[in-house]
Amino acid sequence: MSRKYYLIDTENIGDRWFDMPKKIRRKDRIITFYTKHHSRHLEEFMVNQVHNPKILWLECTAGTNALDYQLMGVLSYLIAKHPKASFCIFSNDKDYRNTIDFWKSRGIKIRQKGYEIINKKKVKKKKGRSKKNKDKKSLLPEKALSAAFQRNVKESQEKLTEEQYVTEIAKSVPVSDFGGWYQSLTALLGQEKGRKWYLKIREDASMRAALSKYYSNDEAFRGTHLIALVLSCHGLDTAKAEDAYKIIRAHNRKNLKAISVDFDKKFGKKPQQRYFKVLRPLVQIIKKK
Repeated sequence: MSRKYYLIDTENIGDRWFDMPKKIRRKDRIITFYTKHHSRHLEEFMVNQVHNPKILWLECTAGTNALDYQLMGVLSYLIAKHPKASFCIFSNDKDYRNTIDFWKSRGIKIRQKGYEIINKKKVKKKKGRSKKNKDKKSLLPEKALSAAFQRNVKESQEKLTEEQYVTEIAKSVPVSDFGGWYQSLTALLGQEKGRKWYLKIREDASMRAALSKYYSNDEAFRGTHLIALVLSCHGLDTAKAEDAYKIIRAHNRKNLKAISVDFDKKFGKKPQQRYFKVLRPLVQIIKKK
């Protein structure tokens, strides 16, 4: 039987694949694609598994869709090198479907496997709740959005200290989302200061525990609050945070061009009105479920 290659999109499925090395055959290979924004759990797992012959570790350049393209590039190389092998992409990202269909039509054994994002043990089903009500909640009703917006605009008017910015980010980004923290910190504090705070938070468990207490359960609040923080930091109008949030939520997180076009229509194209430029790093954070 031919070798199987498992390609892991860690930006998408995180650490949910850690039990795989024990389940696959000795001859099969796991190729792990990760960036510098990887989680602490992945780093610890890597240290323990670095000599495992079943796993190949590939650090990718970070950026919008960058890991996806690098994964597909390696996939193409492997298919050309080992056309009789079979391949499996581990990711919930639907953008791989066209690539998989392309190779399937050419006789390559390839599939995609995803992971359930919602922890079913924590989801409580209410009797009599209709699908219609479920959909309404996911659309973030105007009333809830406006209430959240009113709360955060007031808090985002003045220039904050670095420590205060960290606390405010904690209201919108869970401490487990290291990539989200890196993007938020660098968007607010710049690359140098943002990275220093990112490393400090990543290495200090007690600091993460303290920051986790600020996290809001209100999805609309989290999004508009983070946007208002960045707009305020860059001297832009925080009153536009709600509109910016709606635009981002209305599009696929990878369709940055469409988001940019809607931003230009809403806020104008002049350099001083380039809201998309300062908010672009937040798109993936806000679109996360």
